[in-house]
Amino acid sequence: MAIPSGTQPRVVVIGAGLAGLAAALALVEEGLPVTLLERRSFPGGRASSFVAQESEELVDNCQHILMGGCTNLQDFYRRAGVADRIRWTRRIYFLDRAGRLSVLQGAPLPAPLHLFPSFLRLRFLSAADKAAIARGLLRMLRVWPQDLADQTALEWLKADGQTPGAIARFWRPILVSALNEEPERCAASYAFQVFREGFLSHPRAYEMGIPAVPLSELYNPCVRQVEARGGAVRLRVRVVGLSLNGDGPDCIGGVRTADGEVLPADYVVAAVPADVLGSLLPESLRAHPFFRACGRLETSPISGVHLWFDRPITHLDHAALVDRPVHWVFNKTRHYGLPDDAGTHLGLVVSASRDWLPRGRGEILEIAEREVRAAFPAAREARVVNAAVIKEARATFSARPGVDALRPPPATPVRGLFLAGDWVQTGWPATMEGAVRSGYRSAELILSALGRPRAILVPDLPWRALLGKRWE
Repeated sequence: MAIPSGTQPRVVVIGAGLAGLAAALALVEEGLPVTLLERRSFPGGRASSFVAQESEELVDNCQHILMGGCTNLQDFYRRAGVADRIRWTRRIYFLDRAGRLSVLQGAPLPAPLHLFPSFLRLRFLSAADKAAIARGLLRMLRVWPQDLADQTALEWLKADGQTPGAIARFWRPILVSALNEEPERCAASYAFQVFREGFLSHPRAYEMGIPAVPLSELYNPCVRQVEARGGAVRLRVRVVGLSLNGDGPDCIGGVRTADGEVLPADYVVAAVPADVLGSLLPESLRAHPFFRACGRLETSPISGVHLWFDRPITHLDHAALVDRPVHWVFNKTRHYGLPDDAGTHLGLVVSASRDWLPRGRGEILEIAEREVRAAFPAAREARVVNAAVIKEARATFSARPGVDALRPPPATPVRGLFLAGDWVQTGWPATMEGAVRSGYRSAELILSALGRPRAILVPDLPWRALLGKRWE
């Protein structure tokens, strides 16, 4: 792409979710003038906050966490100046239906043995379940991706002889939480990645980071960082199309907004969902095999419920609920360091929540309250003073077998047009880490096109497991 000598390239990033924010922040740090456009009035995309009418306070659309292995997301928070707003824990709590508390935590042992002592003490698994799980985890260290072609996670688990209890209480809860998909639908290769990289590869990979502030307080500072480095961030601007001109019909020329404005651009990062991308493309590109495949990605929903109780409910700051329709409970009052004498704000998460989408608010709140009261005795006499229900019908792509063939690389057939989002090829499932990786990779490609190659992506944690090695 020919850019006149002595002029700066014009870069437009569409979408201020994590992918777009990551791309914009990385590029302005390299001295490029970036215009970041977002159709909504706030940044963060699906990982954002809103003001609840019920309580007039900032409420996250759903709880988002990160793990120790999310190296690029941690780097992004450092760049944005908000790394100190993440609280890390090495203890993951589980509450079973009998009310028994179990804790998964690391021991001073090399990977993959660091979690083994606490795993043996998990009270919701039988001895037979634990033996099957240990055998399965060891096998995961020795299997390669090509051995898993077209298999679902459940097919592999059953072929491996996993017990029903192990599948229901261990494999399924972790996979549904990590991949937002059921074991009978998700690819075995993605399931393996969750356990290999999240639990077996490095002693710190499993550690859980929980935001200590509403999500908007993580991403508004990023907007200020972009602006402080010479970028422009424009909210409430809806992009309706991409223009192709520049040096030829296969070269990006700019973007068009809903109010008729045309922004010329030498480079565009489309950090938008796959289904939105198709609506931005010129008619001549919509049938192109590269872009047509994007429209075939299936999606999976997530639902969240916020409950405000009139008294303290639990000293735990989180808990995975075993054998319950609600998967996780997060104590937002404790996360934010607030006194709980006036009440407790709990955030509930239900992943792969297809069964919840047709349900009304009243039915969902009835289920949520029932499950919280069953899990936490202190809630049984408490009164719910406020509540909110959030449904993300298209929260993530569905990690089905064969989905990688539908995930495009960030570089497109159109010169100067790059894609970002957790749905493009990142080597990761649909996660915040994957979104940031895609934004960083798009920034790297733009810098390379300008003759200024620069490594922005942060390496994974080193493989420390005594067995196996990282998939290439």
